[in-house]
Amino acid sequence: MSERTSVSVVLAAGVLAAVSLGKFSPFLDEVRHGFDLSLTAAGWLTSSITVVAAAAATAVGRWSAAERSRPVLAWGLVAIGVSGLLTSVLVEVAWQLYALRLVEAVGYVAIMVAGPSLLAQVKDHAVRRWALALWGMCIPAGLAVAAAVGGLLAGAGWRAWLVTAALASLLLIPLVPWTVSPWNTGSQADDERSDACPPGHPRAAVWLLAGGFALITMVGLAVVTMLPVFLSAEQGLSPGRAGALTSIVAASSILGSVAAGYLLQRGTRSVSLFASALVMPLLGAGIFLAPLWSACFVAAVLLMVVNGIVVATVFAVLPTVSGVAGAARAAGTVTQVGSLGTLLGPPLFGTTRELIGWWAAVPLVLTVALVGVVALSAAVRSSTTPAASEA
Repeated sequence: MSERTSVSVVLAAGVLAAVSLGKFSPFLDEVRHGFDLSLTAAGWLTSSITVVAAAAATAVGRWSAAERSRPVLAWGLVAIGVSGLLTSVLVEVAWQLYALRLVEAVGYVAIMVAGPSLLAQVKDHAVRRWALALWGMCIPAGLAVAAAVGGLLAGAGWRAWLVTAALASLLLIPLVPWTVSPWNTGSQADDERSDACPPGHPRAAVWLLAGGFALITMVGLAVVTMLPVFLSAEQGLSPGRAGALTSIVAASSILGSVAAGYLLQRGTRSVSLFASALVMPLLGAGIFLAPLWSACFVAAVLLMVVNGIVVATVFAVLPTVSGVAGAARAAGTVTQVGSLGTLLGPPLFGTTRELIGWWAAVPLVLTVALVGVVALSAAVRSSTTPAASEA
């Protein structure tokens, strides 16, 4: 199997993991009424996966060394597929639903950690950079697929949709043994990256990268979470229209991931792409201070494109920051700290809005984005040798 085909399999696994993350969203009301759940309890069906990622991703990354990446990816797909099938067929009471959701969460974390580790082992430098950048689009692409396909299957019910998603994961498993072979490190630049973070290093650069990643994703998720309420309450749009516009905004980060991959291939430095997040406060002002909903929508789309650029670049520089050998551990740290950011972001921005007002989101975005850019830039500059930096 060619490297490009192998990369496609890994990216498909990432998208299916993200589908699992958002698959209950189109049927949340149906599931809530079917199991007599409160709105908060129903919300945990989605966020429980993020909680597990926030608690265990680093530990999974430490265990998932490069030579274990393929089996970890395969078992992650097994966990997602089997738990989805069992949920659709066997679940009758709420505790069973949540128990199987935790199994699914473990599968999600396994894929999110093993995927970047496998992509970091691609021999061709250009393909590796492009693939890691595209990994950043897996979550928005998967959430978009879950919303679109789940909506198409609305008439069949949530159990039929879960069977469809589970079968897609299970059908991908036979291709995993033919993906990127472990330890395909074929260039001097790779050796320099491995040396950039030697054994025993405190890995401060990885934590800086993870912290910056968490802050930038915090802004993106907070905007997507608050936008429907803002469009309805302040711009007078109907909830349905506000939700449709927000789905477009969320999916626009895919454009940022593709743009980052293209720019990195053209030789753009990662620090320059990280600096694009400095326009987030201006775009935040366009969202929350613009008098017209159309201007608000355009600013939100552009903000999520920037978000996609930064997220994709974070994954693209993982081998630079951690070394190829440490990519799995670094991916676990980035996933865990990033999950903490997604957990804390919406409550932080929501509380600020309730206490001060919508305008307060602008200085908050300014602070978070500025600190995030500084952390990301410091991570790259402090972890690379001059040769690796130029590569």
